[in-house]
Amino acid sequence: MGVKVSGNILITGGAGFIGCNLVEYLLTIPSVNRIYVCDNLSSGRVDFLPSDSRVEFIYCDIENYEKLDKIFPDGIDFVFHLAAHFANQNSVDNPISDINTNILGSLNLLQVCKDRGVIKVINTSSSCLYGNLDIMSEDSKIYPIETPYAINKFTAEMYFTYFSHLYKLPTLNLRIFNTFGKYELAHRYRNVIPNFIDLALKNKPLTITGDGNETRDFTYVTDTIKLMVDMMDSELGDGDIFNAGTGKPTSIKYLAETIINKTNSKSEIIYKPRRNWDGVIDRLSDIEKSKVVFNYSPDITLEDGLDETIEWYSSVIF
Repeated sequence: MGVKVSGNILITGGAGFIGCNLVEYLLTIPSVNRIYVCDNLSSGRVDFLPSDSRVEFIYCDIENYEKLDKIFPDGIDFVFHLAAHFANQNSVDNPISDINTNILGSLNLLQVCKDRGVIKVINTSSSCLYGNLDIMSEDSKIYPIETPYAINKFTAEMYFTYFSHLYKLPTLNLRIFNTFGKYELAHRYRNVIPNFIDLALKNKPLTITGDGNETRDFTYVTDTIKLMVDMMDSELGDGDIFNAGTGKPTSIKYLAETIINKTNSKSEIIYKPRRNWDGVIDRLSDIEKSKVVFNYSPDITLEDGLDETIEWYSSVIF
């Protein structure tokens, strides 16, 4: 028996891509009374949130402790921490902002959760912490220095574990591998899939940085969210770490070709040199631990997930 997600939920970064999908999912759980979405709208969209009387939006920047403490609602039972300064290129361009959100903001949230008696907190971390390791499992020895984003997400993980051990605040960390789905729009700092879809729908060239043989582990958002909620439901809370991926590699060239075909696009694929900070050729999750502990079984294929995402994206931009 776990703790069972119920009562009042707060989601930092809840107006973002994963957050909007998480809100939708939580609304299907009868035991959830109210969902508070805390977001500074740096990349989130309030209009993508479900229209439901149980959902309340709160504008807040977690890097300001006093403001966070002031707006933090009474009676919060569970917190999903999705707010982040996303992602690698953004952190290279803006390293101080990355520290302020991903380290200071996370620490502020933990302090408020401890003081308010929150039952449990789930922290969303990143697969970029693994760098270029051949085996990306939770017990791999990592030394993430490739980007400020990797450094700061790793630091945040350690703070979540620290608060579990010292203050007995139940937490868990989830390392996400290239999650995609609806509610994510194209942007220079966003993921490759919405950017490729946007370009393909507009018949513009798709740019690959590298030779296209690089691989990533693309995971549909509903599979990631189900694992996140299962983690919250569990009795675990010692700051442990789990992977959310599929364990299946996809080359960037195949991804681009598939999106062009699915959108009936006239786009061409062009290649540019790999970014100077990006030395990762292959990134593939080891999800054995998540399978054993949570019976995690991602079941949405890349192709089906792309169909859903393209259909949603087309409805938004046309």
